[in-house]
Amino acid sequence: MASDDFMIVCSTARLANGLRWVHGAEQVAQGQSQWQPLPALTLSQWLDGLIEQLVLQGDIPIEQLPRKVLTNAQERVLWERVVERMLDSDVASLFDLSGLAASAVDANSLMQEWDIVIQSANYAEEVEQFLKWRDEFRCQCKAAGWLEPTRYLDWQIAHLPEDVDKLPAQLFYAGFDRISPQEQRLFDTLKSRGVAVEPWQHLHLAPAISVKAGLADSNAECRAAVCWAAARLAENPQARLGIVVPELDRLRPSLSALLDDVFHPATVSAGFAETPRDYDFSLGAPLSRHPLIATALDILRLAANRRNVNQQDFSRILLQPYWAAGFTEADARAQLDAAIKAHLPINITLERLLQFTKKYVGRGLLLNGFYTALKTLFDALLNLPVRQLPSAWAVSISALLAQVEWSAERPLSSHEYQARKKFNEVLATLIDFDLLLGSISFSQIVQRLSHLCNEHVFQPETEGDPHIFVMGLLETVAKPMDAIWVMGMNDHVWPPPARPNPLLPAALQRTERAPAADGNVQAAFALSIHRRLLLSAAKIVFSYAHKDGERELRPSPLILGIEDIEVSPGKSATLAEQLVLNKQAKEWMDDHTAPPVTIGEKVSGGAGLIRAQALCPAWAYYRYRLGARRLEEPVEGLDAMGRGNLLHAVLQSFWQGHDSAYLHDLDDIALHSAIARAVDDGVVRFSETLEEPLLPNFLALEKQRLHQLVEAWLACEKERHPFAVVHCEQRVTLDVSGMSVQLTLDRVDRLEDGQLVVIDYKTGTTVSHKSWADDRIAEPQLPIYAAIALSGEKVAAVCFAQVRADVQRFVGVTAESDVLPGVKSLQESSKLFSPASFADWDSLLDHWRTSIQQLASEIISGEAAVTFSDEDDLRDCDVKPLLRLPERQLQQEKLIGADT
Repeated sequence: MASDDFMIVCSTARLANGLRWVHGAEQVAQGQSQWQPLPALTLSQWLDGLIEQLVLQGDIPIEQLPRKVLTNAQERVLWERVVERMLDSDVASLFDLSGLAASAVDANSLMQEWDIVIQSANYAEEVEQFLKWRDEFRCQCKAAGWLEPTRYLDWQIAHLPEDVDKLPAQLFYAGFDRISPQEQRLFDTLKSRGVAVEPWQHLHLAPAISVKAGLADSNAECRAAVCWAAARLAENPQARLGIVVPELDRLRPSLSALLDDVFHPATVSAGFAETPRDYDFSLGAPLSRHPLIATALDILRLAANRRNVNQQDFSRILLQPYWAAGFTEADARAQLDAAIKAHLPINITLERLLQFTKKYVGRGLLLNGFYTALKTLFDALLNLPVRQLPSAWAVSISALLAQVEWSAERPLSSHEYQARKKFNEVLATLIDFDLLLGSISFSQIVQRLSHLCNEHVFQPETEGDPHIFVMGLLETVAKPMDAIWVMGMNDHVWPPPARPNPLLPAALQRTERAPAADGNVQAAFALSIHRRLLLSAAKIVFSYAHKDGERELRPSPLILGIEDIEVSPGKSATLAEQLVLNKQAKEWMDDHTAPPVTIGEKVSGGAGLIRAQALCPAWAYYRYRLGARRLEEPVEGLDAMGRGNLLHAVLQSFWQGHDSAYLHDLDDIALHSAIARAVDDGVVRFSETLEEPLLPNFLALEKQRLHQLVEAWLACEKERHPFAVVHCEQRVTLDVSGMSVQLTLDRVDRLEDGQLVVIDYKTGTTVSHKSWADDRIAEPQLPIYAAIALSGEKVAAVCFAQVRADVQRFVGVTAESDVLPGVKSLQESSKLFSPASFADWDSLLDHWRTSIQQLASEIISGEAAVTFSDEDDLRDCDVKPLLRLPERQLQQEKLIGADT
């Protein structure tokens, strides 16, 4: 058949490309060096070319052409303008205009493509509202000479030539799982012109041998599908396999990771990230998700929202390597990020960020490239016009990104180059919105560009000849495959649920059998695709999940009649699991010893270091000897630790140099004044420790809170026996088993008999001294103070002071009864402190001293094992990822499974 005698119209450009590729491969296999390409195009490509040819031949006068055929993006923008203009201004802000416009676009297309005619006026309010929008939309299109894509297709059908010589003798269609009335009109018109219209036979004529398999969940399905593909390729390295996934967008990351782990384990290294794969995804990802493009959009959003920058958003931009010396200054940027999280509020201005960065550059942080780019961005924003046309904004945006050295520091990889090229193409399309949008602000154009990038699907060009094709259910293969695995065949997914358009009468949608109108329409659609799948390969496995979390699932009714698979499918292992199971590929080492503490080595952490060693030695090593720590989470005002430190400063100001008599001598007015002075003094001293000042309004509220909190606590202090405060926030350096430990004593009181009371303020909800009887003391700060720091003194009580708005109390233990209100003596605490082990107060102090010295000896010797009695004890561990508990659990599970 000569290529000019027929035409193949395809449902997707991918199918058209695939048919042409298959045809070319067949010609090569036949020894051909030259051949006519297969005439396979999408329907719109063929009709556009045909109309262009008719115009050039003079069969269609130019004046009859529409002035403009709107793109999908332009149509949606016009709908947005119509909807916004026709909604009441008082309620327009309550609606999602973009969502309403998308529904209106869909409703308009359904009416045109599926011959839905609304004649009655007795429909719901939203239907009547849509019809008004539609009239206004068409009125604006008519005035401008525009047509949206769905009406342009009808225009093209009406202008098909009568002369059969100007049409192909045969027209084949491929990949159309359902044909709309509009498409049927096209085919009928072509038939009336003498064109033979038939489906293109490119699949098997007989259905595949199929089986079904039920698996635990969707993750198990992904593992089984990848394992199946590996086994098929092991049998036949030249096999062409398909994995069909209804929820491809959701499962793509899991499938991609599993396929890499099994077929391309080397890609775990960043240097091999773009290695050609033996698999190919039919569905690309939004262009906005590519890291290079996401960086550009984030920079533009930062500029557009420069007066209110969310710290989390800025952190993401700051750590991206694609702009302003992102690679050479990566370490310094990470340090700046940590400083910003620790010292700046959640929401800040770009100007304040610039000042903060300048301060750290002055301190020697190597951030000159980043600071210069940030300042250039800030200065450039001051010179931007308030409003201009989208085409002008495209020029401004290009210049802005160039000024901050976006994608300029190093040569781009192939995928990055392709992504930047696509971004520039999308940026160039902004000129299409000049007539529709007019002059708009910078924030509006950034929002529009973000939408365009999010809607533009980006797929890097496939390299090589992959053997595994991962596709959605709506994708039609260009050539039958050797075998296909179809996953996700559960009844809540397939057939898909009905989703009639809310702007059209549901009854009319059902009558015309419009897409997603009801369950019957969706069942028929699913059955059509199911039959097509059965012709797409010689063998097919359908799989479904038994559960989604705790929810029980059922198989799709379309696969109930298919026989169960005889052999239970295997499951592919992740790269980590492979390393665990492959005992020959690794050497087992029980490495729990870090380098010993050397003479003169400074080990920070104080009581926190001892506590971490008691709970988990590895925690102490990573956090305090190596200095690892989690990044602080930014908060508005102060976090819990900051509030606690501020309370410490206020209480120090109140008690410094005073005793209980001072407190009792104050009347209500004098007490109020004394607390106010302490609060003011404490706030001043605390503020001096901050990088950035606290906002005045926040400080006013915080002072009020502190005043009430201190007043409530002092009422508790009044119940005590007479005492004098001898130490407040005193810093001491101790020698513990040869290790220098720096501590801060919150407070030490002296009673009338000369004995001491050691107090540690706590503002948390949970305060406990239960570990004081254990060999490994999990709350060691007070035992260290009492048993070591004050070893030459007579200590009568050791306790926490819980200072909260809802509770004020002492928690601890005393040597004798009635030393502190609510605190039991050692003898009264026999349930916690066994008399057999703790006969008297000195034995308790000896226990503390021995336990703490033993923990210090462990630290000095380098003991750093990942051991703990209860994982709940690690809930506030700030180096928990370094403990690698998930990998430990995985090893245990896999090794136990291998042994059984």
